[in-house]
Amino acid sequence: MEYKVIVCDDDASLAESLAQRIVYASENLSDDNENYRQSKVELALVANSFEEVAGYLVANETTNALYFLDIELNKGIKTGVDLAEFVRSRDPNAQIIFVTAYDKYAPLTYRRRIGAIDYINKELPSAAFMQRLKETLQAAFDNLDLLSHVNHQYFSYKCGRHLQRVSASEIYYIENSTMQHKVHLVAANGDSEFKNNISKLDEENDFLLKVSQSCVINPDNLVSVDLAKRYVTFPNGDIVYFSRDKKKQIAALGEEQDQSR
Repeated sequence: MEYKVIVCDDDASLAESLAQRIVYASENLSDDNENYRQSKVELALVANSFEEVAGYLVANETTNALYFLDIELNKGIKTGVDLAEFVRSRDPNAQIIFVTAYDKYAPLTYRRRIGAIDYINKELPSAAFMQRLKETLQAAFDNLDLLSHVNHQYFSYKCGRHLQRVSASEIYYIENSTMQHKVHLVAANGDSEFKNNISKLDEENDFLLKVSQSCVINPDNLVSVDLAKRYVTFPNGDIVYFSRDKKKQIAALGEEQDQSR
């Protein structure tokens, strides 16, 4: 799973350095622990002010991201605590980490109920700083994965002005619609179309597996797998074809299915 990361420090060089260290710590975590082999970070934004981050969040719908914030943003009136409050209002599941040389602000974040998952001191020796970063990333990934599993008990989407909700276990697959910018959802209780795209659905929903550029499936609802013809079948008789590079993954799903029978 890929996790978006947003970094904000009023010192541009420190912000860039922290961003690179986050990427490096994520790679170390992935190398050292097989449970996090699929956990990657995407540097969505490296900013130097409250306004930059706020503007990005207003312009780009961002959820379940990691935010590394300096508490003292000296170039503006707004502080990192103010920014954290704004972040929380836009991204309720935000994983907020303060990276600061000042511990005196910690009580303020508690009073304002920021819910930061860590405070990392900038003055830590390099090795200790990297170890702390790695531990913090692991905690953030775990938090988001837990939230993801809770959220995915139901899959929600907007159909016009109405919010629809369907049990994730009932979804068979979602494919590109013949209508531009829409997808076609097929479930045990019927089908529907709504605005979205396959890449975004794949990124945001762990229970779905992307089998081609045009389709994601719910592996739990497979009835059969045909590796030679490269397609899978669902309880309603629908057939979905998968791309050649997904053959190994689909074969593993077929084996799991056989063992469970």
